[in-house]
Amino acid sequence: MDNLGQKMCWMLLGAAIVAPLTWWAATPISASLTEYAEPDSSRAQQISSSLPDMLSSRELPDTAQEKAELTALKQQVQQLQGELAQVKAHVDSASESSTQHQQAASSGNINRQLADIFRTELRDPVWADELELQLGDFLYTSDLSTYFAYASYGCKRHVCQLSFVPRSQDVDAMQWQRLNDSLFNSTWITHFKVSSAQQTAQGMQVHLSTKSIRQLNTEY
Repeated sequence: MDNLGQKMCWMLLGAAIVAPLTWWAATPISASLTEYAEPDSSRAQQISSSLPDMLSSRELPDTAQEKAELTALKQQVQQLQGELAQVKAHVDSASESSTQHQQAASSGNINRQLADIFRTELRDPVWADELELQLGDFLYTSDLSTYFAYASYGCKRHVCQLSFVPRSQDVDAMQWQRLNDSLFNSTWITHFKVSSAQQTAQGMQVHLSTKSIRQLNTEY
């Protein structure tokens, strides 16, 4: 029992000695951590607070430069749009002129082609006689007989040919236009698929065909 008591006394004495040492050893470490932790936290706050100012000072020159570049690009786009509009107008004008030339050439070609067919094709008496009666009455039914007369008119198998001449020198362009409009607005004009009118020094020659140009090219 004495030995046990002695051991207990030594253990208590050792605990009493270790406790102050433990407290003393822990205290400087805690203080050291506190001393180093607080400056780091303050430094981080300073950096965080100064970061927007740094970013703002860097962004201002970039933003001004970007605006200048954007303005320059807009001016280039406007200039290119103006040049494109000029080119488009030039192309449209050239295309319109070319189209008009092609239409005139095509009309002349059609008139010659139909005239050649009218000279060479055979006559269909039944169809031609009936249609020639309507053609003969055209100037009277359209109230144009006081201005124009037929130099000739006739039909064959698919093509009809009409030649108009003025009755006097007083016939002007307005009367010729009236003749043209009345002719192509006639009820019997629906029998034909192709028509061609050509003004000459003597008057106006008209060709009408019941077949298309493709059909005529295949047959003749």
